[in-house]
Amino acid sequence: MQRSRRRVLAASASLLAAGCVGFDTTSLEDDRRDQRSPTSSPNGSETDGCTSGIVLTTGPYAPAADLPATLSETERSIVERAASDGPASYTTDGASPLRDGVIVRHDGAFYRTKSEIVAVDAIPVYEMDVSWEEGQTAPDSATVVAFEELPESDRAALESAALDPESEGEGDGLPQRQLSIRAFPAPYPDGGTDSRLVGSRTWVRWRDRTMRVDVAGDSEGTKERRTFEYTLERVAADESALRSFAAERYLVALDDLPEAQRSILTAATDGRYEECAPASTALSALQERLSEGEQLPHPNDDAWYVALDGERSLLQSSEWVR
Repeated sequence: MQRSRRRVLAASASLLAAGCVGFDTTSLEDDRRDQRSPTSSPNGSETDGCTSGIVLTTGPYAPAADLPATLSETERSIVERAASDGPASYTTDGASPLRDGVIVRHDGAFYRTKSEIVAVDAIPVYEMDVSWEEGQTAPDSATVVAFEELPESDRAALESAALDPESEGEGDGLPQRQLSIRAFPAPYPDGGTDSRLVGSRTWVRWRDRTMRVDVAGDSEGTKERRTFEYTLERVAADESALRSFAAERYLVALDDLPEAQRSILTAATDGRYEECAPASTALSALQERLSEGEQLPHPNDDAWYVALDGERSLLQSSEWVR
């Protein structure tokens, strides 16, 4: 049966408390966990009868290459401004484009990001429909407006509706074959006063695509627009200093683990370690030990930088459910 997997914090209380609901079976469950083998075969055969489970894997980890986050064009622009001019602001009606607490590289040095919300505004939104398919053309009687000729408010509203922020840097950010957007709450901070789109149907030529755009004439709601302010804390001047920083801040030394917990890591190092939820006594103790250290920042979510018998590696935890 196909397993769906989602990441979780290895030390999560929910993971430790997972199990049957009903009458109090705490003592029974403790006995069962204590009787279970603390190791699992890499192919997961010992978890075939489970409905949920926990997986630990390990892999190589090079702080200079793996600790810094990969930046999109927008994120890179924020970092460059914050590094050169001090706090950099960014206003959006969506999520913060740059994560808090990640390590970024700029001009050979490394920084940790920090952000705060400095302003929140309620801006009017207008329902927007956008339609396009490959080969689409405007009617002969219609006037086609180039995207670049639209007022800034219209361009921003269209980008908010049509561009996929997750695809920035991949292609041109627009769908390649078809686009169909209905009743998107397009933000117009100025109330659409200078818009060429509000209250009409307009054919827009944008990146070699002719799109039909319909925007309501009246606003029927608002959207929250937030202004973030980003600052950078320099943590390392070069790659050598970053390796020292990573060891000091994130490295969890596990040389003194009891044998049961050590066997779990050995299995994870050999391939993967897997067991049914709730966690066994040995795995629960290992999770507790890991929680005393600091998890690695994004992009290594739900992971730790660990050392065992002189070997340093990435230890990652995940949970699956059937």
